[in-house]
Amino acid sequence: MNCLMGIKNDKGISGVCCASEDEVQDFEEGTTTGPDLCPMRPYLNSGRHTTWNDALCEMFVESFEGEMDTELPPDAKTTIEKLFLDRLSRLVRPWNESQSFSSEELDAKQLKLNQRARINTRRVDVSQL
Repeated sequence: MNCLMGIKNDKGISGVCCASEDEVQDFEEGTTTGPDLCPMRPYLNSGRHTTWNDALCEMFVESFEGEMDTELPPDAKTTIEKLFLDRLSRLVRPWNESQSFSSEELDAKQLKLNQRARINTRRVDVSQL
């Protein structure tokens, strides 16, 4: 799934061009074509279920079956669909954070977190001596 979006971890979602609200509404109304699997552009502006993300989920399961070269039983398909949608819901928070800050602010925030982590690590290391 990360490969289809072109990311390596959750923080990489900030560089993904996600689907816009207009695209999702047009798709739900049937006035535009649906999403593509490659590159995957999920709709992360909302935590609610959307037909856009459901269509992506179906395409992902079909792609998974094609890669495995097998027909999955219904319960396995349901499990993969649940894992897919859960993963999208976990990406909502990092994506929203990346949209509310500029890249300079995100870099400063990450630097501050790294510095704080170093202080905490040092406390643990020194106290163990």
